[in-house]
Amino acid sequence: MNEFSENRKLLLDVALKHAAEMLHEPEGFLACPYIDPGGPYSRTLWDWDSFWASCALLGIAAKIENKERAEEFKRQTLHYAKGALKNFFLLQGADGSLPILISDKNPDWFNSLTVTENNMAKPVQGQFCLMLDQYGVWDNDEKLFCLNALTRAAECRKQRYLNQATGLYVWANDVAIGVDDDPSAWGRAPFSSANIFLNCLMYQDLSAAAGFAANCGAGGSLAMFEAEAIRLKYAIRRFCWDRRDGIYYSADVQCHQNLSSHPVFGTLNINLEPFWRCLPVKVMSWVSFLPLWCKIADREQAASMVEKHLLNPERFWTPYGIRSLSADERMYSPDESRGNPSNWLGPVWIIACYMVWQGLKNYGYDEAASELAVNVTKLLAEDYRRNGLLHEYYHPETGRGISGPGFLNWNLLACIME
Repeated sequence: MNEFSENRKLLLDVALKHAAEMLHEPEGFLACPYIDPGGPYSRTLWDWDSFWASCALLGIAAKIENKERAEEFKRQTLHYAKGALKNFFLLQGADGSLPILISDKNPDWFNSLTVTENNMAKPVQGQFCLMLDQYGVWDNDEKLFCLNALTRAAECRKQRYLNQATGLYVWANDVAIGVDDDPSAWGRAPFSSANIFLNCLMYQDLSAAAGFAANCGAGGSLAMFEAEAIRLKYAIRRFCWDRRDGIYYSADVQCHQNLSSHPVFGTLNINLEPFWRCLPVKVMSWVSFLPLWCKIADREQAASMVEKHLLNPERFWTPYGIRSLSADERMYSPDESRGNPSNWLGPVWIIACYMVWQGLKNYGYDEAASELAVNVTKLLAEDYRRNGLLHEYYHPETGRGISGPGFLNWNLLACIME
């Protein structure tokens, strides 16, 4: 058995040993069973965390050699994954909004349902529905319930967050955006950041919702989701691709016509409409590669992104995984601690590595994808051997665990990277 196989076997053993710690029965506002991220986030239900944890556990089930044990592990995972998603839909707001974080005592930690100036759950619910549908967990009534929830959520996102000038979706603010201190969103004006992370998630989710609608035999919903996905795809290509740098960036949509009169020049500026609609926020971070994950990038763009930027050790590539922020950015600060424990200013996050790994596989960069899988697996296995647990994220220069001891969640995705 080679080193990679040994490391992956260790992580599979870790998953089988500790997975039950993430699974919880209904309690309080959580009316259905659910999956938490583990460690410091125990007994809380988060939006995209629950989706990726479910993906990891189902992938692990497929790798268990004992068929009877594999089937039981899959059955258990599906039970809690289905419940996790239903908890969000059962608490859906009157306008279609969905909470970001739920606990037994609080159904809406970030006031997503009641304050339209806040963010709502990150768009993963279409992907969640479609993934679970592939395992046959939904009956016909549940399918219609889910499809209705997805439709209402999509309409809410359009009403709240769609920037009409560009066709891109924007964050309402910088609270609970997943990639918490992404400089292209953190500290910026409300409704100004057309973040590439948000828009790629949205595109993928609309595409998945279309697939789920097709499985439901709902032609009208299928057409609606498909049309919105296609429209968004071309908006991302038009406004987020930077030809000069050869990479995708988030965009700032604060390009508004000056409607005020000047005491000397009168109404001159009123006629000078900024026809460019938005400006690129030129910050290179791991989210710049998400157009590979959702297959929006064309082949020429992919080559530039991977060969010029991703594989460059002066920017993203390390022996431990990929940096969450390019090392040559002025904000690069993997040791930074500012109160919020979530630091995306350079540390290695396994979810970032996994999504980029998928992107590499999508475009035929199999050798790089395999190397990334080896590096990530070794990072986590050595952490477990040394400390008896995993961390939420890691130092990109040393591989040292930085925060969140006991974190499981999407770290378990490393078990299915190869």
